Amino acid sequence: MSYIITDPVRQKLLLGAVSLGVVMDGVDGSIVNVALPTMATYFDTDTGTIAWVIITYLLMMAGLLLVFGKIADQGRAKFLFLAGFAVFTIGSTVCGVAPSFEVLLGARALQGTGAAMIAAVAPLLCIRYLPKDMLGTAFGVIAAAASIGFAVGPAIGGVITQYLSWHWIFLINIPIGIVGVLFASRVIPADEADRGRGAASFDYPGAILLFASMVFWVFSLEELPARGAADSGILTYVMLALVCTALFVARQLTTKDPFLNIRIFASWQFSAVLAAFLLINIVFTGILYLLPFYLTSGMQFDLMTCGLLLLVPPAVIAITSVPFGRWSDKTGRRRPFAIIACAIVAVYSAYFTVVSPEYGIVPLLFGFILMGLAFGIGSAPASTRIIEKAPRGEESTASSIVMTIVYFAGMLGTASYAAIFTLATREAGAVVDFASISCATLVYGFQVTVGAGLVLAVIAVILSAIVPDAERSA
Repeated sequence: MSYIITDPVRQKLLLGAVSLGVVMDGVDGSIVNVALPTMATYFDTDTGTIAWVIITYLLMMAGLLLVFGKIADQGRAKFLFLAGFAVFTIGSTVCGVAPSFEVLLGARALQGTGAAMIAAVAPLLCIRYLPKDMLGTAFGVIAAAASIGFAVGPAIGGVITQYLSWHWIFLINIPIGIVGVLFASRVIPADEADRGRGAASFDYPGAILLFASMVFWVFSLEELPARGAADSGILTYVMLALVCTALFVARQLTTKDPFLNIRIFASWQFSAVLAAFLLINIVFTGILYLLPFYLTSGMQFDLMTCGLLLLVPPAVIAITSVPFGRWSDKTGRRRPFAIIACAIVAVYSAYFTVVSPEYGIVPLLFGFILMGLAFGIGSAPASTRIIEKAPRGEESTASSIVMTIVYFAGMLGTASYAAIFTLATREAGAVVDFASISCATLVYGFQVTVGAGLVLAVIAVILSAIVPDAERSA
C-alpha cells in the first residue's frame, strides 16, 4: 500500500517536482508559436507544414498519456517520471541542433513522448502520496503549472527568438531536465512492488487504435481548409478515423482487460464535467494560438513585446489558481467555481469579437486578464470534479484522462482555430499565405474564429451547471 506523506515540507517538495515537470511539458507545447514564421523561413517551408511542429508534440502527448498512466499504475511511477525527464531532455537537444525539418519533427515526437511520461505520472503521484483533503490544492497546482507552462511558452519563445535564435527555445531545456532528474529522484518515494495487473495484460491493440484514431482525426482537421471537404485524401482520413474509432470502442467493450474502461463514460455526470473541461481548454489554447499572429501582424508588435504581453494570462493564473483550489477544498463545492469560470470564457470570447487594433493595448490587456481569471477560478475545481464524478475505483483512470484532455484540447484548439481562421481569411475561394493577408482580413478572421469559440463556452456553462456537487463525507 502507498503511504501518505504527512510532513508539510515533503508535501511541498513533491508538488515542486511534479510542477517542474508539468511546467516544462506545457512550455514546450507552445513555445514555438511565436517562432513559427522564423522557423518556416529557416527550413524554407509553408505555414501549414510548419504547424506540425506544434501538432506533433501535442499529438504524442495526447496519444500516449493514458499508455504511460497504465504503466505507472502498475508500480512504475517514479521510474517513468525520471525517464520522462531524460527522454524529454534528449529530444530537446536534438531539436536544438536539427539539420532538417524531418529531423526536427522526429525530435519533437521524442520530446512529446518524454512529456507524456511526466504528465501521466504527475496526478497519480498526488493521488497516491498526498492526503485527500489536499487534492483540490494539488490539482490546482498541477492545472496552474500546465496552463502557465502552455501560456508562458509564446512569451519565452518570442524573447529568445528575437535576441538569440529559435534553436535556443529547445536548448534551454537541457539544464532544466538535468535539475529535474536530480530533484525528483530525491523527493519522490521509491517505487513499490507490482500494484496490480502485470505487463502481459496490457491492451496494446487498444492503445494503438486510440492513437491511430487521433492521428487520422487531426490530419483530417488540419488539411481540411487547404484541400476541401470533397478531397479524396480528406475523405480517406475521415474514413480511417471512423474505422479506428469504431474498432477501438468494440475492442474496449469486449476485451477482458481494456486499455481504457470506456464504460466510465456511461456516467452522464462524469461525461458532462469532462466535456465542459475539454471545451474551455479548446477555447483557451485556440485563442492562445491565434494571439501571436494578431499581436505581430494586427497590432504591429515585435516578438519580444508580443511575448511579454502573453505573460499576462499565466501571471493571473499563478496568482489565483491555488487560492481558489483551497477555497473549493474548504467548502467542498466545485460547481459554482466551474460555472463562473466557463461564463468568463464565454465573456472573453465575446469580448475579443469586438476588440480591434485601433482600440490600443489597454482593452487587449483586459481580455488577457479575463483569460487568466477564468482558469485561475476554475482549473482546480473543474479537474477535481472529474475525479469526484468518476466511478469508484476509477480515480487513477480519471486522473490520467484529466491530463490527456489538457493536451488533447491543446491539439484540437490549435488545429480547429487554425482551420476556422484559414477558412475565414480565404480570398476568391483559395487559401492565402499568412504573409499576404491584409490587416483588415486578419482582424476579421480573428474575430470570426473567437466567435466560434463563444458557442463552445456557452455549452461548457450548461454542462457545468447541470451536474450537482458531490456530497461531502461525514
